[in-house]
Amino acid sequence: MLCFPRTCRPSPPEIVISLRVDTPPEARVPRPAERAGRRVTLFAVLVWSLPALVAAGLGGWRLTGPALWADELATWGAVRLSWSQLWQLTGTVDAVLTPYYAGMKAYTSLAGTGTVALRLPALVAVVATTVVVTAVGRRVGGDRVALLAGFLYALIPATARYAQEARPYAMTMLFAALAVWFLIRLTDRPGIGRALAYAGAVAATGLCHPLSAMLMLAGHAAAMVWRQLRRGSAGWRATWLWLAAVAVGSLPALAFGIRGAGQTAQVSWITLVDENTLQGMPQNVFVSPVVGGAILVLAVLGIRRDLATLCLIGAGFVPPVLLLLVGTQVPVWVGRYVLLALPALAVLAGAGAGRAGRPQAAIVTVLVALFSFPVQLEIRTSAGHSEDSAKIDQVIGTRYQAGDVAVFADTHPSIPWAARDIYERYLPAPRPPDVLRTASQRTNGRLLARECAAAACLGTPPRIWVVRVDSPADPLTDMSAAKRAAIGGHYHVVQRWNYPLLGIVLMERNAG
Repeated sequence: MLCFPRTCRPSPPEIVISLRVDTPPEARVPRPAERAGRRVTLFAVLVWSLPALVAAGLGGWRLTGPALWADELATWGAVRLSWSQLWQLTGTVDAVLTPYYAGMKAYTSLAGTGTVALRLPALVAVVATTVVVTAVGRRVGGDRVALLAGFLYALIPATARYAQEARPYAMTMLFAALAVWFLIRLTDRPGIGRALAYAGAVAATGLCHPLSAMLMLAGHAAAMVWRQLRRGSAGWRATWLWLAAVAVGSLPALAFGIRGAGQTAQVSWITLVDENTLQGMPQNVFVSPVVGGAILVLAVLGIRRDLATLCLIGAGFVPPVLLLLVGTQVPVWVGRYVLLALPALAVLAGAGAGRAGRPQAAIVTVLVALFSFPVQLEIRTSAGHSEDSAKIDQVIGTRYQAGDVAVFADTHPSIPWAARDIYERYLPAPRPPDVLRTASQRTNGRLLARECAAAACLGTPPRIWVVRVDSPADPLTDMSAAKRAAIGGHYHVVQRWNYPLLGIVLMERNAG
């Protein structure tokens, strides 16, 4: 605008009105990067949670269905002792299980000795192991391998079987899996903190099962030797830290192994490895030969040359192979002693399945689940742990008469304590009195009960119930000469009941 100085007036200020409508957050369309981030987060949650949920579901499914078997009954009997009686017992038998018994005794003083309480620590340990397996799988091959490894570990029938076992094998698998995880981290980036973590996992494994811990360390040693040969002088820091960690971490296994070296009676039933042992290995370790064969094949397919896989090979393959080789000369092979190899084998199997592609990996997982299902059903029956202990109440509890007594064998090749434990745990009062017993099992440092001399306490009852963990033709097998003389010529067999690892015989006094 043109104007003269005296007549020009300023223009009024312009008023600008700006209208803005805010879009509600929920109505905004996420950017592609944001959508991808959300998908990754959701998938990561599924990777970590789904295998653990499957393991928890399978482990908790019919947790009380299988009756306690001989080894679990040994745990039940040990935790009911006083502390002084427990120390006295482990000085005579089961020294290698002293840490487990002590931990379970402290736990059951609060939780009780019901079947759920006795088996719950193993279930928790298996779920935790599944998480560790998932972590190791992710470190080896990313989220896909992590998910597959976790699923395969959870689906192995042995995983659920020992999640329902009141023994230390589930804890052994947990700490062995942690030891592999810390070993991989130590070899990847050596450090004192990682070496201490590894030493702690090794020590915990040794406290759970000394022999398994020694086998595990042999596998780790094989991996470290191969690593050193590949790396040369550049790898000495990790090797020296590993050696220091082993020196410290192996002390519990060595201490309890030496303490229990002379206690061979409990393992005298083990035989040397032969052709039948090799054929039955997948069944004994995996509880299913088909699933075990599939895991082993996938584990071989998952082998690669990186250092993490090298650690898994040592942890997964060396313990069972080494124990089999030693077992050809010394009777030590028992399938459950090498259960600690399952986590590493599951990771290798997950890697093998994952490298085949998504459709193939999905098919493999489904097939493992299908083949596992019949075995999962079988191990949850009353005799699912090989001993149908609960049947004693159905037999004696419904036929007991006043004046009846119970008698037990004096010895057995492998589980001499089990018959009395079954009787005391699964046959509620009123029941036939254990007429010969003068001191309970596991007291005064003795595993078996004390009985009155020369069967003098027997008397002349009208009927005798003989409770055994086998079913020989002669129900008085493995009894003392005095008991055989007191019973054999005066009683005859009326009826027999035979169940897995439980034999019951009813005998009546001869007329006249």
